[in-house]
Amino acid sequence: MLLSAQLTGYGAYTYEQSRLFQYKDVEVVNDIKTLTKVVGSRKMASLLILGFASGLPLFLTSRTLQFWMQDAKIDIGVITLFGLVSLPYSLKFLWSPLLDRFNLPFLDLRRGWLLITQIGLVIAIVALAFQQPTQNIQILQLLGINCLIIAFLSATQDIAGDSYRTDVLNKLELETGASLWVLGYRLALFITLSFAPVLADFMPWNGVYLLIAAIMGVGIIATLIAPPIPRRNQQNHSSLSLKDVGIVVAIIGVIVGLLYWVMGDPCLDAARKCTPYEARLFQFYWILAALLIGWIALAVLAPKPTVSQHAEEQPPQSLQDALVLPLQEFFHRYGLTQASLILVFILLYKLGDSVVGITANLFLREINFTKTEIGAIQGGMGFIATTVGVLVGGVVLSKIGINRALWIFGILQLLSNLGYYALSLVGKKDFTLLILAINIENFCAGLVTVVTVAYLMSLCNHNFTTTQFALFSSLMAISRDILSAPAGQLAKATGWSSFFLLSLVAALPGLLLLPVIAPWERKPVSTMPRPGLDE
Repeated sequence: MLLSAQLTGYGAYTYEQSRLFQYKDVEVVNDIKTLTKVVGSRKMASLLILGFASGLPLFLTSRTLQFWMQDAKIDIGVITLFGLVSLPYSLKFLWSPLLDRFNLPFLDLRRGWLLITQIGLVIAIVALAFQQPTQNIQILQLLGINCLIIAFLSATQDIAGDSYRTDVLNKLELETGASLWVLGYRLALFITLSFAPVLADFMPWNGVYLLIAAIMGVGIIATLIAPPIPRRNQQNHSSLSLKDVGIVVAIIGVIVGLLYWVMGDPCLDAARKCTPYEARLFQFYWILAALLIGWIALAVLAPKPTVSQHAEEQPPQSLQDALVLPLQEFFHRYGLTQASLILVFILLYKLGDSVVGITANLFLREINFTKTEIGAIQGGMGFIATTVGVLVGGVVLSKIGINRALWIFGILQLLSNLGYYALSLVGKKDFTLLILAINIENFCAGLVTVVTVAYLMSLCNHNFTTTQFALFSSLMAISRDILSAPAGQLAKATGWSSFFLLSLVAALPGLLLLPVIAPWERKPVSTMPRPGLDE
């Protein structure tokens, strides 16, 4: 009897186990079918292509252009000075309220702006393709103006694209949509940073830029076929008031003034006395930070309208409202303390990765890796690692939610710096360690990029998406471009091994804010319908 009972129990156990395995198999098949439908949907396909269009112009005025200018024997100092044409990416929060305030009379609030900027980008890139960098200052000034226009249009496309992505996705679609957007963005970076220089060995740079301008046209097609978002209240089509005109003039004046102060008087004549370029740029960053803090303080301290609750449920009806209400709504929703901590968290979360990212290539060149070796590994295996990181990040994010992903991906991002630390201990060429360091760092960068995009999207109120997302992304740009600026000096003072250990310390403040900003215990909703299927 005992043996019979044991056999009976064993049979029951194996039956239940077999039923469980069958259930698991069915669940896996359903997940695969669901994922196929999500990725194949018009909404998600559009986001993939729009992400590609968003990333395509980024390096055309910076790293890719540097290859072209170097081939044209332009002075290294002038090439470095051209990095200033990327300033619109850091200044975009200044004009982002304009896109929240005004509808265009075609498509919808977001796609109308996308279409205008994409058409402008195609024209501007074609114009750049017909130029030729030389040592002539006048020609370089025209080239700089052209590049500045491309950067401005690209930054504006980013504003509209970020807003469209946030408005068109529901909460359960954020992870999948963010993952596909980042995947398209990374693919575009690969084309402009790795494929374009290789192509330039077989055809003139002018032809390369014309080809990229043609590729940019896919963004226009994606904008036209992308699912629309609900139209805003038609009051947004009202004409500019006198106060609105004054605000527009003030914003344009601030932008032009800052750009002229930094880019004007480049001191190409060595006999002239002027403020050193590095000092002027550093001062500009402080001024930019002061403007950002002043804008936030003004919005927080400004008196709230008597119908504040009603106003927070509607889009801004004047340009003044578009400047003030988004920040008022954000601080009202989270409270002064929590909202301030969120902004500090956004500023610090990727700091450890930023200080390594800005110095990694300098370190690799110092231990005698060639530019070809670095570029081949970063553009090949590194791109694959980033792509895998983005895809894995999207899948994991959809399973565990944004909060827990911020914890796990943030810790992995911190640990990824140890690859460069290991290389610094060896102190010489070691291709095995180089491959490991680049692939691990790029994989973790893909993970972190997905979760940060999804997190910033989750913070936005759909009525103020443009301004709020531009503010959050500008804070991350400050971390990337400003707080990491002294990294080179720190590396020289401490040595590379100590520097990479200090980069781990730089990542800690953001992680220490996680218990307050994104508590681990907050679990994702898992019983809701699958995202991407209810278009």
